[in-house]
Amino acid sequence: GGCIDNNINGNKTASQYGNVGQMLGGLVFLKTAERTSPVDFFTHRLGMSVWLEQPNITILKHGNMILGFHQSKAVFVYSSIRQVDDMYDKLKVIADGTPRHNERYQNYQFFANDPEGRNLEYITS
Repeated sequence: GGCIDNNINGNKTASQYGNVGQMLGGLVFLKTAERTSPVDFFTHRLGMSVWLEQPNITILKHGNMILGFHQSKAVFVYSSIRQVDDMYDKLKVIADGTPRHNERYQNYQFFANDPEGRNLEYITS
């Protein structure tokens, strides 16, 4: 259930990625000035639980819904290095450099700015 196999654009379908419970399209983090208020709201009022905490980052989960908060940027999380590299290929003219491994957060990442100057991070673990 919940798996769409129609492939009208020639893209991989959900069933071709394997386990439907895996992140297929990525995780978007919301930028926040501070995390305490939104985390308290989403955990106490909406019943979400903390899935992962890192410096400046909190990821909440409820069922298969995952929502992240970051204190300095919007973050897009992908399930593979290839997906991050594909995004880099699309955004390299505005990227701050090529994708690289970040030892502190144990991920693979690159950064770019959107047209309004927001710092965007594209990562995979």
